[in-house]
Amino acid sequence: MKDTGWRIHRVLLMVFSVCVVLGSVLLPVHPVSAAAAGAKTGTTIEDVLKHTDDLKTYLEKGDLEQAAAAFSPIKKWWNANKAEVKGNSLNMSLEIEGQIAGISLAILSKDSGKALEKAGTLEFSLINYRDGAYVGNDGKQKMTLSAYILKLRGAADLVEKQKWTEAASEVKLLQQQWLTVEGDIVSKSATVYSNTERDLVLLDAYIASPEQRQQVKTVIDRMIDGLVPLADAQYTWVDAALIPIREGLEALLVVGALLMYSKKAGSKQAGRWVIGGSAAGLLTCIGVGFAVAFFLTSSAFGRNNSLINGWTGVLASFLLLYVSYWLHRNADVQRWKQFLAGKSSKALSGGKMFSIALLAFFAIVREGLETVIFLIGMVGKMPGTALAGGIAAGFGVLALCAVVIVKAGTRLPVRPVFLASSVIVFYLCFKFMGSGIHSLQMAGVLPSTVHEYLPEYAGISLYPSWYSTFPQLIFVLVAVVVLLAHRTSSKRTKVQTI
Repeated sequence: MKDTGWRIHRVLLMVFSVCVVLGSVLLPVHPVSAAAAGAKTGTTIEDVLKHTDDLKTYLEKGDLEQAAAAFSPIKKWWNANKAEVKGNSLNMSLEIEGQIAGISLAILSKDSGKALEKAGTLEFSLINYRDGAYVGNDGKQKMTLSAYILKLRGAADLVEKQKWTEAASEVKLLQQQWLTVEGDIVSKSATVYSNTERDLVLLDAYIASPEQRQQVKTVIDRMIDGLVPLADAQYTWVDAALIPIREGLEALLVVGALLMYSKKAGSKQAGRWVIGGSAAGLLTCIGVGFAVAFFLTSSAFGRNNSLINGWTGVLASFLLLYVSYWLHRNADVQRWKQFLAGKSSKALSGGKMFSIALLAFFAIVREGLETVIFLIGMVGKMPGTALAGGIAAGFGVLALCAVVIVKAGTRLPVRPVFLASSVIVFYLCFKFMGSGIHSLQMAGVLPSTVHEYLPEYAGISLYPSWYSTFPQLIFVLVAVVVLLAHRTSSKRTKVQTI
């Protein structure tokens, strides 16, 4: 038991150290204004975006000659202003530089498809630069929540004018720029955060459906009403501490259940696999956090983050469904004794150990990735010492919870512990599936189709879409069938015993 607790402490201590380093590395230096970009050539960034739109039009037609002509003023603007962009954000300048080089190469090689793909990403980067949706060289997020609210109001104006194509494009952009401001929201109100993320998908669905477009304005107004009170919020170390606590608690419950299971089975090797999977998940999250902070903009990472959260959530939910079934099945004391007497050596070997390590990995990545990104988003919003102290305090609370969960779980009787754990794990299974599908809808992998007659409660990842509701419904039906089958089996056993 002491070995397991010490391993948990070592893993979390590693996270403290890295997060503290991350906070200190990104401390503010000297901010540089981005307002003057384009002044050297007299060409504004709006002009460049117009040329980019023309470039895409010609590439879609396969007219490489006209595409090259439209691309020429974009290159001139870039050559005159790249030092200015670099002064604001080295990451953004590298991003735009690579896209322009890619377009040049594709046009030279007469690959209009590749050039069109690069032009699309260039347009997105230029819009983000214009809007300030990037991390500057001072470590601060340039796009404020106030600016995001203004963009929502702009989308509402497009809706009122019934410019549905433009409104749809603006909503897609707001979805991808969400990552740049969500850290401001989650530390102040988990409810507003969940509701806004839900509404971003609803907007996409309602705009795409002519029958539901009358609801779009209502949804935008609801989002603005929720976000406005948070726009001028001040942040302290408590806000930094709440992020890892809120995001990490669910992952901790999964890892704690796995460690408790390993301990009760008397398998130290299984415990090491759980710790190893958790450590791998933590290192992955921290590695991605550094990549976003130093090599990418958070807005450019937005879609990939949704993809990672989506697929890890879906995969973890299936693994959690099996774990929930296993815990419920072995809550019977006699069955558990039989398991320990005859099957433990086989059941906790090979594939089983790898699968519990994989589950621990997915649980950590699913929750930890957002934690790291949120914390990066808070850099520059408070003193570095307060941020580092908040991170340490948050993970300290998680470490304490981990020790309590494992110690209490191993000292209590098998039946109540396993039954309670099976319910908790099934709840997480249900929630991970809903949030995973929702993230895939945010990433554009699945359609954002919604139906008003379906139940909705964002707090447990229940969304009004059959894409997420149907698999959740299947999980509930499976759970009901298992419970009925187990009850029938228990009655038969009692009758035979009598």
